[in-house]
Amino acid sequence: MENSAEVGAAVLRLVAAGSGDPAAVLTGLVGSVERLAGLTAGAALLSDGAVGGVVAAGPAGPRAALAAGFGQGPGGESARTGRPVHCPDLGRERSRWLVFAARALAAGVDAAWAFPLRHGPDTVGALLVLGTADAGPDPQVLGLFAEAAAVTLLRSAASDRTATELGQLRTALASRVVVEQAKGMLAVHAGVDVGTAFELLRGHARRNGRPLGEVATALIRGDTDPAIILGRR
Repeated sequence: MENSAEVGAAVLRLVAAGSGDPAAVLTGLVGSVERLAGLTAGAALLSDGAVGGVVAAGPAGPRAALAAGFGQGPGGESARTGRPVHCPDLGRERSRWLVFAARALAAGVDAAWAFPLRHGPDTVGALLVLGTADAGPDPQVLGLFAEAAAVTLLRSAASDRTATELGQLRTALASRVVVEQAKGMLAVHAGVDVGTAFELLRGHARRNGRPLGEVATALIRGDTDPAIILGRR
C-alpha cells in the first residue's frame, strides 16, 4: 500500500464524490485499491438480500473470478453479514466456495479479502480484493476505503429519499389547495356549506372511480359542470 498521504487523499475523494452515483462511487473505490495496492478489486451493492452490479478493476484473469465471489463467496458473505471476511488460503476453502475458489485459483489468486460497505448499522454492499497470501493488503486501509464509499452511497440515498418526500409533500399540498378551491366553488353554486360541498365532491369522485384532486381540478377549469356533481344532470 502507498504512503498515508495518498491513502488519505483517496479516502477524501471517495467521501467527497459529488454526485453519489452508485456506479461512479464503486468505480472510484476499486480504482483506488488497484492504484494504491496493485491488486484486483471488485465492489457490488446489496439490495433485498441480493448482491449485484459488480464493478471491477485489475487484470482480466483474476477479474473473471469476482462475480462468483459476490455470489457464494467472500464478497457475498461480507455484504450479507456486514462483517469482513478474510481468507489467506483459498485452497482450504474449496468446499466452502466451490466455484469461486476454483476460478480464483485458476487465475493465480490464492487469497481474498472482503469488506462490507458499511457505516454505522447500514450495509449497502461489499468490497472484494484478490491477491496472494505473501503480498496481502493492509486491512485497515481497505476498511477505510469501504467505509468512505458507504458514507457517500448512504448520503446519496438519504438525499434521494428527501427529494422524493418533498416532491410528494408538494403534490399533496397542491392537491389540497385545489380541493379547497373546488369546495368553495361548489358551495357557492349549490348554496350549501363547504362541508356539504366536500361530501358532494368526494361522493362524485368515488362513484366515478376518479381521484378527488382530479375531479376538483376539472371543476375549477370548467371541464366539469357543477350540476353534474350535484346530480342535477
